[in-house]
Amino acid sequence: MACNLRVRLNVGGKRFIVDHDTIKKSTVLYEKYAKKRNVDILSDFDDDEDDELLGPLDIFIDRDGELFKGILEYWRSQNVPSDDPEYLNKLKLEASHFRVHDLVSKVDKILLDYEIMDDDYEYQVIQHPFKCNYLIKPSDGELKPFEEDAAIVSAYKYCPSQNVFESKLVLKRPRKRCRLDKI
Repeated sequence: MACNLRVRLNVGGKRFIVDHDTIKKSTVLYEKYAKKRNVDILSDFDDDEDDELLGPLDIFIDRDGELFKGILEYWRSQNVPSDDPEYLNKLKLEASHFRVHDLVSKVDKILLDYEIMDDDYEYQVIQHPFKCNYLIKPSDGELKPFEEDAAIVSAYKYCPSQNVFESKLVLKRPRKRCRLDKI
């Protein structure tokens, strides 16, 4: 008989109500559940008919609630909730803690794709010095012409000395790859 028990989780101050079956997806959660319910970990989890009589169970977990929300979203949809590398690195640590190995694998693959993508670009810093608001023309060879595939990723102006300002642009363009043909 399937159990309709709901478990209330407090993860880092964020509250979640999860299905009894969700607890089984993480051995860490299941161990906490079993300890709280005094259930034999090796027993059949679905045979706990007494759970329905005991009512909802509260479990506190001292971890990041926002990241746990991402783990729950993954369990429900099998999709990784974000593609931000900083968030993914944190999510990977939480998924490792909860022993959600399939999520760790998916996050690793996404992060590897980011590393490959970033390695495929080169960056160029272009400086434009000018005095008293007059632009000084850069010498030949100082600037590479903009190409169709180049993009400005940042621009800023600063004053390294009195009355002399410099403007900088950082360009990002695909790295040229050499193709070596076998002779």
